[in-house]
Amino acid sequence: MQSNTTYRDKDGAIQVIVSFKDRYGKWRQRSAQGFQRKKDAKKAAEKIVAELKESQELQLSEEYEGITFAEFKEMYLEHLAIYKEHNTVEAYKSAFKKFSDLDNKELSKITSVQLQSCIDAMVKSGLSAHTVREYTAKTKKLFSTAVEPYKIIAHNPAVGAVVPENKQNNEIKALAKAELDRLISTLTHPDKKVSTLLASKCGLRLGEILGLTWDDIDIINRNVKVNKQWKKRKDGSWGFGPVKRINSNRSVPMPEVVIKELRTYKKITPTSIDGRIITHGNTKVYGNLLIKYYKARGFDISAHDLRHTYATMLIAGGVDFRTAAQLLGHTVEMTMKRYSHVTDDMTTRAGKLIDSIF
Repeated sequence: MQSNTTYRDKDGAIQVIVSFKDRYGKWRQRSAQGFQRKKDAKKAAEKIVAELKESQELQLSEEYEGITFAEFKEMYLEHLAIYKEHNTVEAYKSAFKKFSDLDNKELSKITSVQLQSCIDAMVKSGLSAHTVREYTAKTKKLFSTAVEPYKIIAHNPAVGAVVPENKQNNEIKALAKAELDRLISTLTHPDKKVSTLLASKCGLRLGEILGLTWDDIDIINRNVKVNKQWKKRKDGSWGFGPVKRINSNRSVPMPEVVIKELRTYKKITPTSIDGRIITHGNTKVYGNLLIKYYKARGFDISAHDLRHTYATMLIAGGVDFRTAAQLLGHTVEMTMKRYSHVTDDMTTRAGKLIDSIF
């Protein structure tokens, strides 16, 4: 960086002036004053030069000078769509909509105060703390990308943003065995009963259930292979896709009640062209149908809550975390974190048992 430093007397004290060339080749100045000693003035000058060098090293891109938040987020989403699943991109779009007040502002001129104003508006609108935190985190990633690798801005205005604490009760919703048995006894609709059993007795996710084909069912060895799921693809259509994560490829034992129901279901259901067992085309719509179906029977749960029920029963029944994680398609760490409440209950029961023994 090309610069020079000069000192002069001003109002009975020393003023330091640092002249420098900006990234456009124009001479500019930074100054500080009020020093009584030349030594202190020199330290101030050194600090100014160091800050300027750091800024110059960023070499902010001239290519994107003047780009707005709206323009950059479109670039960001286009890039994201190449590498991420459709649902992930849609989640980012939803987040960015909450920051639409920034759309017409130049990215380099957006301040932390303006960004905080958008966060505060979300809180006032009644969005949950969890949602506000998620939306802010996604927008922070966008600004982080603008810093590096695009070098459009020098600093991320979302750093240090104040977001609400997540005070929600995050306790997992799960049914007790007697409640699950009672729910299953009320089910009469064939595919909804099969889906319920696969979620609650095998721990499958809804996308995995809708992605199951008959050749995934091994009656002889009494297990179901999970190697794909039904999902919304990048082009917006629904179809087969890879499972959520590498751990999700697994083989899960099927209890006799599941095998029996699948045999009955196969006899009364025409074979689909793609070989799927449950042929609904949209996981979200089908998930909502199940919620309404359960609610009509007095149960305020979802298919995913039934998966939690499966996990809770496994661990409470003495299945170790490593095995439970394999059956759920999780990592061991994720399973331990998500279902730690089960071990807390087990510890409490153990304490009561110890009291009765000793």
